Order: sequence, then C-alpha cells, then structure tokens
Amino acid sequence: MHINMKYYIVSIGAIFISLGIGILVGYNLNYDQELSKQQASVISDLDSKFDSLKVTNDNLEKSLADLNEDYDKAIAFINDNVDSLVADKLIDKNIGIISTNQDNDYTSEIKDIITKANGNVSFDIVINNNIFNEQKIEELSTKLNLEMKSTKDVMVYIEKILSENNATTKLRELEDANMIKINALNENYQSYDSVVMAGGNNGKSGKDQYENIDKVLIETLKDKDKNIVGVQQSNTKFSYVDLYSNDKVTTIDNIDEGLGKLSLVMVLQDSNIAGKFGNLEGSDSIIPYKK
Repeated sequence: MHINMKYYIVSIGAIFISLGIGILVGYNLNYDQELSKQQASVISDLDSKFDSLKVTNDNLEKSLADLNEDYDKAIAFINDNVDSLVADKLIDKNIGIISTNQDNDYTSEIKDIITKANGNVSFDIVINNNIFNEQKIEELSTKLNLEMKSTKDVMVYIEKILSENNATTKLRELEDANMIKINALNENYQSYDSVVMAGGNNGKSGKDQYENIDKVLIETLKDKDKNIVGVQQSNTKFSYVDLYSNDKVTTIDNIDEGLGKLSLVMVLQDSNIAGKFGNLEGSDSIIPYKK
C-alpha cells in the first residue's frame, strides 16, 4: 500500500493536536479543582466575617435603641420640668418681644417662659399686615410730619422710638393706624438688653416680609449692641432660620417645645452663646452649649 506523504503529515499533526488538547483539558481540570478549593475557602471566610458583622450590627442596633430610649426620656423630662429648670435664670434681664407676622403670633408662649424664668418683659409688640399698606404709611407720615415712604422706614421708626422717653404715645399712634398691636409695654421699656424676634411664616414664602421687617430690625438693633434671638415654632411652613443665620442671629426652631423654651432661656441668659439650635437639619445642636 502506497502511503501518501500528505496523509502522513496530517495524521502526525492530528496526533500532536489531540495530545495538546488532552494536556490542556487535563491541566484545566486540575486548575478548576484548585480554583474550586480557593473559592470554597474564600466563601467560608466571607461567611465567617458576615456572621461576625451581623453580631456587631445587632449589638449596635441594640445600643442605638437604648440611646434613643434614653434620649426620649431626657426630652420628656425636660418638657415636663422646663418651668423648674428655668426658674430664676433671667433675673435682672430685660427682654423685648417682637412678632414680625400677625398671622403667626405666638408671643404669649415667649412671654410666659420669660416670666417663669423671672425675667422682665420690656415690651411685647406684634407687627400687623397694615405695615405694608402704602396709604396707611402716607397718612401716618403726614400725621407725624415725618418722611416715611416704605415699610422699612416705619420699622426704623419703631425701633427708634423704643429708645425714647415718650414711646407709649407714639406706639399708640401706630396701633391706632392698625400697623402694630401692643400686648405689653413696661415702664422701663428702654432698659431692654435683648430682643426675641418671633418669626417664621405659614404662607407660601416670607422672604419679602423678612427683608422689609425682620432684617431692618436686626440691622438697627445690632447698631445698639442688643442681643437678638430669632425663634419659630416647629411646625412653621416657611422657616426663617437660614435667613436669621445669614444675618448672624442666633436661632431656635422649636420654641413651642419644652426643649426650645429651655434653649431660649439659655441664650438670653448668656449672650455669648450663638448658633442654630433645635430640630431642623443643619442645626448646630439640639440645645445650646458652651465649648
């Protein structure tokens, strides 16, 4: 039988190729076994670490739950005992209160906590919506023979007369024009060293109102080195906290809570305490503290 050389070469090549494939398959099978062993070892190690992490996480969750329970108890204690906690903290302190929005007037709560801390309320004034009435402003300007063209002018005037001897008469004129409401005016109103501004707005926006009322008061009061505290209730729809903070005014965003009332007394007692206090995101702390 004649052997074709091409057939011979192809046959030899096929044998070597088959041998190479066999070696490769054998190597891969052995490699897969080693890989499987390594994978099994890694999985076992991960399972062990997972179990350890789960135990740690469970312990942390329990610790957090315990801390939250302690926190809730502390808050409840303060809310239930705020009157005794603030007693006599504001002796010899003379404090004015100005509510900058008649539609969101809660000055009675502020006056109550100041009084319970034995502080003196120098004045308690609410700014009415008519402060924006151009006709009312013009009539008042003519009556008082003063150049007042805007809400800002009236606010400057209000702050100015609170430093004068005859403020009662002039404030009554503003009250007759329904621009303000006078809840209280102490005989020694001029001696005030701090002012609590009751802000916040439950409307769509209060920025314009803030610019024309609160900001003007802040600027004029700062010129006289008065301690200013901006407060609002915890359910306020349009917060003034950031606006006050931008003007370097200490804020409390939960004045309707016992914790907020304690915070108010603390910052009125010590004018060196500054910051944003309360429940809102971005607050410095829940209550004031000195570093």
